[in-house]
Amino acid sequence: MKKLNILAIETSTEACSVAVLTHRGLLFSEFELTPRQHTQFLPRMMDAVLVQAGLFKKDLSHIAYASGPGAFTGVRIAASTAQGISIGLDIPLVAISTLAILAQHCYHIHHTERVMAALDARMGEAYVGNYQLNNTSGLLELDGEETLVRLNQLRLPEHYFLAGSGFMACREAGCLVAPENIVDADLLPHASALVQLAEHAIKQGKTLTADQIQINYIRNKVAEKKKVASL
Repeated sequence: MKKLNILAIETSTEACSVAVLTHRGLLFSEFELTPRQHTQFLPRMMDAVLVQAGLFKKDLSHIAYASGPGAFTGVRIAASTAQGISIGLDIPLVAISTLAILAQHCYHIHHTERVMAALDARMGEAYVGNYQLNNTSGLLELDGEETLVRLNQLRLPEHYFLAGSGFMACREAGCLVAPENIVDADLLPHASALVQLAEHAIKQGKTLTADQIQINYIRNKVAEKKKVASL
């Protein structure tokens, strides 16, 4: 059995982010703003973190990726790249929600135990999820379900930190009323948080094979629910 060496890829937003967590517990990451250039930057960044970690691709035991929601093309880039590596190395995949990654990164940066993560979904909507710290695992966990919400219908829970581009969209639409000290609208998901969540998922047996690749299209799920409700 291979030692646990996880490569993580996050390209759901305008940022491209890659991280490696080694079997020794060492973390290496790269993060760059690369709007519409993920495919050009991603190979170089993956090579860079592997060099920093002193690993070859053949040493990897798992490949993790941000499965969405997010920019359609960006999510597909991460998923297809991860799938290709999974097939080439015959190693399992780990799919992690982009909102969960954003919430976990917010915890790392702002040390807040309750996070409402929101990503701009365009068309006056946001992808939203509420997360709370599990003190045992040290990870934030989803409270309820991730949803697609109209910006003017977004309800802010008490005692939550607000993170992500969804709140920037709310501000621009004039429908965000919240103290400045509980909002980081510029915060983007980061592969260093993804790889930490992936490690936990692996220990719980939550892995996929290459033919089980998953993408988290919340907008599609909402459309299906509306369709069923109208029958």
